[in-house]
Amino acid sequence: RYDRLDATGEVAEAGGWAVLDGSGAVIATWEGLRSEAATLRVHQTDAGGTSWASEFGAVSEGDLFEWRKASDCWVRYHVTGPPVRPSGGSGHWEFPVEWMTYAATGEGCTGAVAPATVLGADEEPLAVIRSLSIASPVRHGPFLLYPTGWTGVLEERVRHAAPAAGAGGAGGASSAVATPSPYLFTTDVAEARRQIPHWREPTLPAGWTFGHAESGTHNSPFIGYCATYLNEEGYAGGRICARYKSHRPQRQPAVEGSGKVAWEMHVLDGHAALARYSPRGPFHSPYVAVVVWVFDSETGIEYAVEGYSSILIGSDTAAAIAIARSLLPSAATP
Repeated sequence: RYDRLDATGEVAEAGGWAVLDGSGAVIATWEGLRSEAATLRVHQTDAGGTSWASEFGAVSEGDLFEWRKASDCWVRYHVTGPPVRPSGGSGHWEFPVEWMTYAATGEGCTGAVAPATVLGADEEPLAVIRSLSIASPVRHGPFLLYPTGWTGVLEERVRHAAPAAGAGGAGGASSAVATPSPYLFTTDVAEARRQIPHWREPTLPAGWTFGHAESGTHNSPFIGYCATYLNEEGYAGGRICARYKSHRPQRQPAVEGSGKVAWEMHVLDGHAALARYSPRGPFHSPYVAVVVWVFDSETGIEYAVEGYSSILIGSDTAAAIAIARSLLPSAATP
């Protein structure tokens, strides 16, 4: 329990905390906490006098750290670098962070953060959030999941301009249109590697082979490509697509098909990911294709894995997640 937003950023007293933006200024609005966070400072002793030095000491780069006011008002951060332990008589920990997930529809979850706002710190939140468990809209990277029947406000989608061919970056909010991917249909993976922008080599199940790839066609994204892979029996096993995610957030109801389809929110090597599956229960369908979307915020490119083969349908998302993880820049061949 923490109840002292330190406007100075020093966080020298028990129960104190501060979140700083990229310039080192203390963030004092909920909107800023959800979008501009670069550094989290938290005193190792909470408002009740309990030390969390051991728990904070177990946090490392790549972990998640959550600030929670209520079930419909919280922010989850991804730790982007090594934490800094208290030095001298400071008593506070420092975590380099970026926002990953939040809920923002709760009462008092907009505008200024009151200095005495009581927040709970969770240095080890659940790694996976299932859509079946949410009671209010949850924003996860470029995805927005909301409960079935939700009648409240939903975050507006914003159009982001894709960078021109050869340019980097994720693009800014704009109505501009970038150059489409060149037309190509090929069964030669070497040609796909040479000519398709944003091409990634996936790690596939044993025995799977390349089928074909296309870009600039009606079956592929305006900016991106789709590739089909064959399973060990020579049939279509799955499809991988890459596209520039021009509209964010992607709104998604928590449950579809009377409970047949649901979603899981994952973090894959620091990237927001969303997995579609058919949950076990009375409405489970073993024929629902598993789909995993993973978003690269640096480029604005979303990679999607869609299953056709038996290991990529139903309720088990593990195989599709493994393929999606292999497409990420940190894991893929440049």
